[in-house]
Amino acid sequence: MKFFYAFLFLLLAVVCGAQTKEKDLPLLERPVTIVAENEKATLVLTRVAQTAGFSFSYNSSIIDANHTVSLNAQNLTVRQVLNEMFQGTLNYKAKGNYIILTKAPAPPVKNDIVTIVVSGYIEDAITGNKVSHASIYHKASFTSVASDDYGFFRIKIEKRDSLLLSFSKKDYRDTTIQITESANQYYIIAMKSLRVDSSQLKIPEIPNDSITLSLKEELTRPYYSEPNVQNISDTLYSMVQVSLLPFIGTHGRLSGNVINDYSINFLGGYSLGTRQIELGFFFNLDRGDVRWLQIAGFGNMVGGNFYGVQASGFFNLNAGDVTAVQVAGFANTNLSNGHGVQVAGFANTNLGDMNGVQVAGFSNYNNQSSYGVQVAGFGNLQRGNYRGSQFAGVTNLTTKKISGSQISALFNYARQVKGTQIGLINYADSVGGVPIGLFSIVRNGYHKIEVSGDEVFPTNLAFRTGVRNFYTIIMAGFKPEQSVQANDTSIWTFGYGVGTSRKLTRWLYLDM
Repeated sequence: MKFFYAFLFLLLAVVCGAQTKEKDLPLLERPVTIVAENEKATLVLTRVAQTAGFSFSYNSSIIDANHTVSLNAQNLTVRQVLNEMFQGTLNYKAKGNYIILTKAPAPPVKNDIVTIVVSGYIEDAITGNKVSHASIYHKASFTSVASDDYGFFRIKIEKRDSLLLSFSKKDYRDTTIQITESANQYYIIAMKSLRVDSSQLKIPEIPNDSITLSLKEELTRPYYSEPNVQNISDTLYSMVQVSLLPFIGTHGRLSGNVINDYSINFLGGYSLGTRQIELGFFFNLDRGDVRWLQIAGFGNMVGGNFYGVQASGFFNLNAGDVTAVQVAGFANTNLSNGHGVQVAGFANTNLGDMNGVQVAGFSNYNNQSSYGVQVAGFGNLQRGNYRGSQFAGVTNLTTKKISGSQISALFNYARQVKGTQIGLINYADSVGGVPIGLFSIVRNGYHKIEVSGDEVFPTNLAFRTGVRNFYTIIMAGFKPEQSVQANDTSIWTFGYGVGTSRKLTRWLYLDM
């Protein structure tokens, strides 16, 4: 008996849960099953309302009392049933527990342009499940919407002649329909899935520079949660974009899918790319390539390649290769290669190579072999080889070979130097030129320790380091004193000098 009561309780809980879930659905999305044969429309409406658990509200004059309908609706939404019954002659809106029916006005016409409303559902062609967050767009007018959580869409379009309406969804085949009639339209769009069996996919290994790749991906897909950015692979083109903020402008929600010739962004702009000029009073954001001129009051972000002149009040950030003059109040950062001129108030950073001139208030950094000139208030850091000159207020560092000069106030470092190092302290494995500084260490260079004595200082020790053409000398001497007076002490002497060692014969050198 206890088992029977427990089973009954569980059954009631399941039924109540299912009813609650259905009640949570919007009124127009509730499923109903209705079969009618030449039945008055008003009676069918009453049956639909009773089945779905709500009430209709309408003026009786908008429905002919003698109008009959025949339908076989199997698990269709209330909206679909109403569309079959009235074929778009009525509008319906849910409010509270009522669906309000009103007469649908004729599409407005102005200057031979009719404004029509296209609505309907998007379904999976195989399963019949509703497809949510799909993109519906009209290329010519840059008008777009996304299907809601229940697969329903409604888009208003200005129509002169026939028009093409496109449907896109990630992992589905794109679909296009042609609309020729100048009246409101209702469609059920079946989209074919492109999903591949995940067991057949090869998962690539994560590369060492996955952080850099992740940053590049973020720049190429900003606002990726936006349905149009995810769904639409097609590229749209426009002469001019004017925007207040991303998605608030002439191209609306399609702005991230459009390449513009000219773009004017009052606070910020977002586009697929720019081919001529882009001006932003605060920031510019492009998913793809940008050419010729880009100016922003605060920052520029480009997911593709850049070619031309890029200037901002604070920063420039590029994911692709850059061939340009870059000027930033704070920093220029390129995640790939750079070519041209970089000027920044604080730092220039290139995660690829940089061939050109870099000037920064604090630092310059290149991640791969480069050539040109680096000038920094604090330091220059070059990974790999560098062909050119480095000038810094504090330090220059090149991890491999430099063919040129390193000049700083404090410290210069390179594995191999084919040129000159000038700084307080210089270090290199080998030098093909001359290191000039207070203390220069060349690991494979000239090193001598000298012990000597004379009539004044009987004990002297000197260390010579550098290269034979030019080396530094650090010296210390000691003269012991013996006296019965307490204030008499021994004498120390220290010295510093420079010298050169000239080869006279195979075994004879002249040090000066």
